[in-house]
Amino acid sequence: MLALIGWQATTEPLPPTGGGFFWALLQTLVALGIVCSVAYVTLRVVLPKLGGLGLRRPTGLMHIVDVLPLEPRRTLYVVEVNGKYLLVGVSEAGLQVMETLDAAAVEKHLAARETSQPPPLLAQSVGRWLMRK
Repeated sequence: MLALIGWQATTEPLPPTGGGFFWALLQTLVALGIVCSVAYVTLRVVLPKLGGLGLRRPTGLMHIVDVLPLEPRRTLYVVEVNGKYLLVGVSEAGLQVMETLDAAAVEKHLAARETSQPPPLLAQSVGRWLMRK
């Protein structure tokens, strides 16, 4: 078929790429590191600030103030509903309001958390990894 359209294979040598196997391995590892870094920052920093995977901002009378996952299917939430703060436990059995929290204490804690500088992302990751062991 190719002979019909007049195509001929060239026998010119390929240009030298240089570096060999180790240079290709280094390029691959650097690219993998960049991709992993972008994925980590997106999942850990950007999405939580946008309200999770739904990308919703709180617009009504109620929003989640803080989340503490205890186990894969058990989580504690601090929820603000019309100026009141509730501690809510969620599990496979359902939802349960555990306690009504003092609004002044929660707002004081939130203000202190906003003014304090968070540790660098690498320090947070290493800290979580060390706590697992």
